[in-house]
Amino acid sequence: MTPAGLILAGGHGSRMGGAVPKPLTLLAGRPLIGHIVDRLGDTVKPLLIAAPTGQGFERFARPLAPDLRPGLPGPLAGIEAGLAALTTLKDAPRHLLVTPGDAPFLPRDLASQLTAAPDDQPIIAQFENRLQPATGLWPLGILPKLSAWLDADQPLAILAFLDSAGFVSVSIGPQDDAPDGDPFFNVNTPDDLATAQKFIGGTAAKGL
Repeated sequence: MTPAGLILAGGHGSRMGGAVPKPLTLLAGRPLIGHIVDRLGDTVKPLLIAAPTGQGFERFARPLAPDLRPGLPGPLAGIEAGLAALTTLKDAPRHLLVTPGDAPFLPRDLASQLTAAPDDQPIIAQFENRLQPATGLWPLGILPKLSAWLDADQPLAILAFLDSAGFVSVSIGPQDDAPDGDPFFNVNTPDDLATAQKFIGGTAAKGL
């Protein structure tokens, strides 16, 4: 079954100046999150955005999954919100493909690469021996364990929860349509944005 998708869009973008939520920062004239929506395409259904209402994400015509714990920092609350939103859907997919909202060069076949390793635990992407905790395939059945973790005021880092709950990793190879071949290149700073912009400009000039 095709997984659902969730883009974590709760970043405030303080290192980018903080004028808008980081996923709405423009890259090549389009918001970062717009590039991610295009990359995921029809490989996930439905595609949710973990973000509060009223911040400009409505323009993408995707269901929003606001945090169930307003004010709780970190992406785990966003993942909880996405999994909880799935439970309200009829014939909901059993897995949720989670991605960050600042990684505009994700593999277009990310869903198929991760679903090729079926498991009852989260399946986390890895690139060049570096885990990418914010990019992975999460089973819907892990929601009670995640909620209990957050209820108990446990550490909010994704990897802390994964180490406790258990996970498997899948190695993702380099790709030509990403800076330095890194499909998980993320835009955290103005310098990162300039690098991404330069790369996109270069590939456009080459007709790629």
